[in-house]
Amino acid sequence: MEEHSQKDEFKRDILIYFCIIALVGVIIFISHLHLGTGGIFLIIPIACLEAGILGYYFMHLMTKKRTVHLLLLLTVIVFVTLLFWPAWDVAYSPRTPSEFTTY
Repeated sequence: MEEHSQKDEFKRDILIYFCIIALVGVIIFISHLHLGTGGIFLIIPIACLEAGILGYYFMHLMTKKRTVHLLLLLTVIVFVTLLFWPAWDVAYSPRTPSEFTTY
């Protein structure tokens, strides 16, 4: 029974490897289309999907639900902080308006 389970896991791992390779191929194909900024909007979700698959299966995050939720919360906090930090800096820094004007 254990041998059958190991074979199933091995088949799953091989399938995931080929999926990752296929996703990398799709990313390379999109990059060769020279879509400019539009290509970024196609490549980023594919790369996020690829990273999610790798983390879920090969880093065994499927068994560590609480750790994943804490890491996602930390990531959101850092992202929001870095997103709004420049706006806060511009609004509350003691700079004169002449530093912002360009001629």
